[in-house]
Amino acid sequence: MAAHTFRGKQRLCYTEVNDFTDFQGIGHDPLYRRYDSVLSVVKKVVPQHLWHFLATPDYLEDSDQICWYVDQWDERPTRLSELSGQELDEYQELLKHTVEAYKMAASELDGDDLQIMAGAIKYADSGQVYCGDGKVYLVAWGMKPATHRHKVIGTVIHDYDYVKKFKVRFDAGAHGSIAPLDRTVSLAGGTTLTETEVPQVTVHEGWTLTGWLPDMPVGQVVNADMAFTAQYDQCPPPVPPHAEDCAPDAEEENDGADDEEENTCYNCRFEAGEHGTLNGPATLHKTAGSTIGSNEVPAVTPHKGYRFTGWSSSPINVAVDGDKVFVAQYERVVPWYKRWWLWLTGSGCLKWLLWLLLALLLGLLLIGVLKGCEGCTGHHTPVNGVVPADTLTRADGSMVDDNGYARPVTGDDGQLPDDEMIVAPVMGEGGSEPPIVEQPGAPSIMANRLFLFMEEENDNVEALARDFKRAYPGEQYGIIGYDKEVKLLVIQVPEAERNHIRQTINRRIPGHKFIVFDEEVYELNGQASTQSEPAGWHLGAIHLKQGWACTKGSANVKVAIVDDSIQAGHPMFRGRIVDAYNVFTQNNTLSMGEGHGTHTAALAAGSADYYNRGASGVAPGCQIMPIQVFDNKRCPLSALVAGVMYALHHNADVVNISIGPSFKGLNVLPVEQQAEIARTQFRNVALLWARVCQLAARKRAILVFAAGNDDILTSIPPENRNASSIVVTAVDPRLCPTSFTNYGPGSDISAPGKGICSAFPVNTFKMLDGTSMAAPIVTGTIALMKSLKKDLTVAQARNVLYRTGAAVYGNIPPMVLVDKALEAVRQGNFSAPAERAITPVPGGAGAGGSSQANPIASPAGNMPPPTAATPQPAGGTDYDAIRRKIAAYKQKIEELEKLLPHK
Repeated sequence: MAAHTFRGKQRLCYTEVNDFTDFQGIGHDPLYRRYDSVLSVVKKVVPQHLWHFLATPDYLEDSDQICWYVDQWDERPTRLSELSGQELDEYQELLKHTVEAYKMAASELDGDDLQIMAGAIKYADSGQVYCGDGKVYLVAWGMKPATHRHKVIGTVIHDYDYVKKFKVRFDAGAHGSIAPLDRTVSLAGGTTLTETEVPQVTVHEGWTLTGWLPDMPVGQVVNADMAFTAQYDQCPPPVPPHAEDCAPDAEEENDGADDEEENTCYNCRFEAGEHGTLNGPATLHKTAGSTIGSNEVPAVTPHKGYRFTGWSSSPINVAVDGDKVFVAQYERVVPWYKRWWLWLTGSGCLKWLLWLLLALLLGLLLIGVLKGCEGCTGHHTPVNGVVPADTLTRADGSMVDDNGYARPVTGDDGQLPDDEMIVAPVMGEGGSEPPIVEQPGAPSIMANRLFLFMEEENDNVEALARDFKRAYPGEQYGIIGYDKEVKLLVIQVPEAERNHIRQTINRRIPGHKFIVFDEEVYELNGQASTQSEPAGWHLGAIHLKQGWACTKGSANVKVAIVDDSIQAGHPMFRGRIVDAYNVFTQNNTLSMGEGHGTHTAALAAGSADYYNRGASGVAPGCQIMPIQVFDNKRCPLSALVAGVMYALHHNADVVNISIGPSFKGLNVLPVEQQAEIARTQFRNVALLWARVCQLAARKRAILVFAAGNDDILTSIPPENRNASSIVVTAVDPRLCPTSFTNYGPGSDISAPGKGICSAFPVNTFKMLDGTSMAAPIVTGTIALMKSLKKDLTVAQARNVLYRTGAAVYGNIPPMVLVDKALEAVRQGNFSAPAERAITPVPGGAGAGGSSQANPIASPAGNMPPPTAATPQPAGGTDYDAIRRKIAAYKQKIEELEKLLPHK
């Protein structure tokens, strides 16, 4: 039986709708179908500690049942009718007090609210009341049993079978590591722990694992939440066998023999040999008489064409009585088809038979190529909080990220798993490339996926999932991703049916209000620099060192970098990474990426150690939270949203998003036509981002978006169209708009974005261009501002950045000045800034020049505005040339509009 999952609630019992009568309601809907309205009224007038009284209903339409949820419990609630003695008296008194409180609250209401409250508490029979943990709950409220059908209340309220689960957590402690960083499993009460549940610990060099506290896990019976912490002994350095100063005196030789033996530490060395590599410490330091545990033995990854068969001698449980060496052993792997070929050629078969079998073999090999991406992830030692991801090799030699592949996450019933979100990887079943539709002037899309976004924030996305599978029951229609808080589903459909489903799905699922749009594919807003700027020019331009006199950032401030991943081992990130996450694998296994995420993360909050080389983080004292949203160089919109939501749920203070849709080609259109596109197109995606930004604002997190590199109005990309985020454009060393930056309405602040030096894989530095580089400079500045004022809001940050920024040329906002912004925050000056006028770009060149609309800048601080003569119109006017240009523009617009999806 499918049922909803409510945060903080636990399923208790269910009722059959036809066992009840006299349903209280709102209009034509019974109250159990309008619980949000009931709860809204309760929260208006009932004390908060009694909000739980009315159990949460979930109507299961397919079975015509109501599932009732109550607060998560320590002891399962019991029906009031089954209690006795003092416990019964206490809960009866509590029930009386609760009902009186609800009735008194109802007396303060009128109109519809009074009708709702009165209907909800009209029936409160003791047989409908459950008690536990000092609380009483009323189930089947707003209705009464149909007594002509049933005489005993117990026959109409059905308890669910309940198996209590407990959490068992394993902590690696200070001298080892577990991948992921800790391991927590949920097990049913009464379960006996086995070696399967106990994770392998990678022990740091110089230490030995001695066991767990409070007890050894294996054999323990789970009857409560449990936690085990790994324990270690530090190994003293081994005693050199011929060191004269270590030799005992003659008369003490015999007396100290036992102590010397007890304290002696030996080296146990593991050698990978020539056909593999070790994943874990190669040397253990063990005291004499101890044994080597299975979790201390490093894993072995054999080279291609070899299979690891074991060690030269088994290290497991070997008593350590001296230095030991264990060498990995391998055997050559002969593919089955080669063995088959050798067998055939040695069998004297006829040539025609051999060629027939060879043709069959080639067909099988082709199938193998299609499945070549289904390899297993290896085990790697975490680097700075990140587990390096495996990269798979196809038969053709191409490399593939091992993030899994898109697959249905529900059965035929459409019941979503318990996870808050699941993100579909880019690759299809068996590692197949996704079908991508290129759209000139609009983002590319995946041709076999659709995005369902619920219009109402309080709607039930799980009910939508169930109804989708009822409307589309075939295996070719699947739910491959979802987010329960943002209220969205990602569905996979046959490519040939996508347009038809897009136009008809709302009619097929009439019980929900949702918007349908395409799964867009986003790209990185940065590229290698095309000209040589002085390395580090941006650091002086933004007054970074002057700002550091105020603060270099607080370790309590987290900077999330939602990007293509990160080189965690780069020296600019040493000891700085927290809560690393891959949205596709839902753990801290991250790939290296293309270098873009490494570059942006280091700009925002990397180390200051390389300042003199022209590379430094703006907020080197803050923490970095890298979040991978790219799979095989592509970022689906659903993955980007999931990455931002992970950052918000893990208490990021500022989130950098240097990723966005591409609108290449729209810059040929006049500004007026671009403004029309911004007003009328991509509104569905704008609504999605508005909801995400609202969630961020509630959590006091600030989202920073790169404006984009298409030389168009900043307001065209839909993520830039709300007041709950900061949008950053790019300037060059002359403080002019870069040739690529978006500009105009929707822009909040600018920052250097041309020839920007920062970290790059592997352990090097590189200069890149893009609003991708400008955004993390502002992100780092906001991190410093939040280091002074943790609850800084988006509006306050925008006011400060704009008012204190340096004047620039063209139709872009002022450029960030770190010292001025921090001084304003320290003084508590968050007042709205005065409007600034546009200063034309010298010669009228470059994006965002003075010909564009909307004044957005006025001189700031003590920096005088740049000056330039306004370009004069040329003498004479060729009206025919203007008409021809207008006609060309109109034709181009018509061609582009045909390619856009209907909204």
